[in-house]
Amino acid sequence: MKLGYSEFSFGYAFTENLIRSSSASPSGAPVFPNLNQEAQLGYDVHINLPGLPLFFQYKLPELMTRNNAGEISKYHLPNLAVPFFRMSLMRMNLSGQHQKLIDLEQKFPGTVLYASPSMRNLGQFDRAYKAGRVHERSVFFSPANIGPLPDSKDHSIAYQNDPPVAYFCSEPKEIEALNYERLAGRARELFQRPRYRVFENSSRELRDTIRTLVSPQMRGTEDELAQRVRGRRSIPTAAVPPTPQAERAIEDILVAREMARVDLGVDVLIAQPSK
Repeated sequence: MKLGYSEFSFGYAFTENLIRSSSASPSGAPVFPNLNQEAQLGYDVHINLPGLPLFFQYKLPELMTRNNAGEISKYHLPNLAVPFFRMSLMRMNLSGQHQKLIDLEQKFPGTVLYASPSMRNLGQFDRAYKAGRVHERSVFFSPANIGPLPDSKDHSIAYQNDPPVAYFCSEPKEIEALNYERLAGRARELFQRPRYRVFENSSRELRDTIRTLVSPQMRGTEDELAQRVRGRRSIPTAAVPPTPQAERAIEDILVAREMARVDLGVDVLIAQPSK
């Protein structure tokens, strides 16, 4: 059964609600939706705070409502019952997306995630969005925990949020299903790691690492992307202009974010702890 809202709507609402949330960590500061908006963003980055990159691949599932679904009728998966969600993974013969996410997670353990909703219909989605809770009504999966796809056949994740349970199919294997609270707790722990303690260092590492993972064609556009970022950010927008150190960090994030979005298919947010 279709959910009644699109993957694009989910990704937008997820990001916007996450940015609006202020009482829970991680807080998205900043998020960079696209290169046409970065001149108005970036000045909320606090260089004296840790900076943790989070990579999200948004996936819209189908809602399974009948007991003849294979996960129930054939495999009798423990603790899974209708209605549950089925999130399809990109087939290996169509795209190397899943393996790219595993490779990225090897570089940034604990920060690369599939994000999929647990809102069953448009009404639930609308109510969650108005309450600023779409990110809290989502479930997260580690690509590395799923593991490499065994073949080019169709594979999916069957999951539900209450209680949290998930299986990689077609040959079922139980995997970890994270809710937002657990994701936030892990982020708080990652803030303490030395690689994320100094923001300008982590922003440079982010750009350098993304460069190694994207295609040669994308690497060839890096200088052009950087020039576009500098050109748009040359228009003053903040009451107190960023320092040169801050500008370099913001440029690194923006360029890395665009390369990752276009070539790896993930959205990059920078989480920072509350001051």
